[in-house]
Amino acid sequence: MQGDTIREQQAQLEEQRQTIRELTTPVLQVWDRILALPIVGGLDTARTQEMNEALLQKIVETGSEIVILDITGVPVIDSAVARHLLETVAAARLLGAEVLLVGLSTHTALTLVHLGLDLGGVTTRLTMAKGLELAFARLGLRVVADGVAPPSGDGSVA
Repeated sequence: MQGDTIREQQAQLEEQRQTIRELTTPVLQVWDRILALPIVGGLDTARTQEMNEALLQKIVETGSEIVILDITGVPVIDSAVARHLLETVAAARLLGAEVLLVGLSTHTALTLVHLGLDLGGVTTRLTMAKGLELAFARLGLRVVADGVAPPSGDGSVA
């Protein structure tokens, strides 16, 4: 009896761990052929490996051509984190996806320059919105207003 309870608890714990992994590395399909990977928190080797596996699997599943890698939520960029990001870029490229790195702060940009890492082949944009704009342009897509005004916010309909 107790062995069954322990096995059930272990199974539940593993399920919870899997859920946490999925939440910490969400790969979002934001548009046809466009994925986004918002990274929040620090990156270490184990997390990068899980993140890369999830990203690569999603690229293959969706046939995505562009990945927007959002590092807005990464608190510290050091040489190890930068290497992990470059690994992600390289892996996605091997599957035919272009990677756009967005969410760089001035501090992050200066740190990457001081680290001397070669980011010459990495396309960057300041924000997720600018990354989406570029992704749409690269895929020949455009957003067109439908002429309908959004609600005014006061409960009335325009």
